[in-house]
Amino acid sequence: MKKITKDELLPLPKRSKQTNKYDYGNIVIFGGSIGFFGAPALSALAAYRTGSGLVSIALEEDDYSLYVNLNPEVMIKRFIDIEEVEKTLENKNAVLFGPGLEDNLMNERILKLLLRKNIPLVIDATGLTILKKVGLNKRLDHVILTPHMGEAKRLLDNHEPHKEIHTLTSLGATVVLKDAVTTVYAKQYEGQLDFGNPGMAKAGSGDVLAGIIVSLLGQNYTFLEAAKYGVYLHQIAGGIACERRGEHSLLASDIIDSISEALLRSGK
Repeated sequence: MKKITKDELLPLPKRSKQTNKYDYGNIVIFGGSIGFFGAPALSALAAYRTGSGLVSIALEEDDYSLYVNLNPEVMIKRFIDIEEVEKTLENKNAVLFGPGLEDNLMNERILKLLLRKNIPLVIDATGLTILKKVGLNKRLDHVILTPHMGEAKRLLDNHEPHKEIHTLTSLGATVVLKDAVTTVYAKQYEGQLDFGNPGMAKAGSGDVLAGIIVSLLGQNYTFLEAAKYGVYLHQIAGGIACERRGEHSLLASDIIDSISEALLRSGK
């Protein structure tokens, strides 16, 4: 399997002076539940650090009062039914579904809606569990899946996910299989990135990666390029954070704080 190198990745283009926030992606994240509101918050801030112009977190009405927004840049969209979810999706360039999410009937309905629409979509964490319940019998051409090994085994009912990934790519999905060495799969494509470090094995690291990838989708990267460059940025940022904090003390928020320098280092 080929190793993905920096030379084949597309860096973020230089910004024009004649632009505004709507030119860099209007992102919405469906995530968060009692005890897990930090997950979508990490994703949202990672998306902003990667360049998104607007980032919102969509929450059910009952969860709204429980969410503590540590980052004032992140907007909160409340909904009570699927019709309001439809309105939330208006003018969105990309969607992240899953970080910290509860596995319930409403979220099943939301995922079914997202799979019917053509908005670029990243499915992570609990979103993958819900995807399995909804069924892997739909086209996934507008979807990036980001499972770690355990999630991939459950999604595919197989203890060796690498052998069954074609089940997903044949449906059009791009897959980021997270592990010590992360593998990116698409139809007729396989590539590995191994710029990470053991300090990144911390809760929240995957939420940061999902935020980076959805940000790139919102900035008009192709699905494969968003996956490859997203993993690369995440791993380089993790390396920078490790230089500052060490492997034992590195936190997911340290990776977010290092995205800016990772972007500078990845420029060409």
